[in-house]
Amino acid sequence: MAPTVADRRTLLSGVAATLATASLAGCLSGEDEGDEDGESDPIVEEAEAIEGDTDPDLWQDVAEIHLEGYVGGWVGVEPAHIDRVENPTLVLFEGRPYEISWENRDNMKHNLAIWNADDERVEEHATDVVDDEGGTETLAFTPTAEMSIYICEHQPGIQRGDLEVVDEEGGSEGDT
Repeated sequence: MAPTVADRRTLLSGVAATLATASLAGCLSGEDEGDEDGESDPIVEEAEAIEGDTDPDLWQDVAEIHLEGYVGGWVGVEPAHIDRVENPTLVLFEGRPYEISWENRDNMKHNLAIWNADDERVEEHATDVVDDEGGTETLAFTPTAEMSIYICEHQPGIQRGDLEVVDEEGGSEGDT
């Protein structure tokens, strides 16, 4: 039995509607496309940027870092050069004591852990899990060269930021 004209029209209108919807969705999402400068936009609404300042001179006097935890990522609060930056790179000087404090901002499970380049936790450097909005935790530690990222172990693919560990002479670990 041959298809009728009505069957062809139904098929073609369905295909056209699907293509139009897909095209419109691609134009509106923009999250993965980047802006006119080719930079991606933050996923977390409270963030304004995805890159902070990693000049070691700005980090020279920093001993306390404050973040907010969301399912979409960490958002910097303090120091000022990471304020509203999503998953900011944290510049730390090897051998100095630091505290990273964070606040749960979305009522979901979060913790903060420090991992190495092999995606393994460094020693026991992790906070307890907080699952209530407004709950806070602080991780006190002294950075070592093996530390490479800070992460929420409940959202490891999207809630992670780099650690740039600098030796006391001012060079990044691993620089030649």
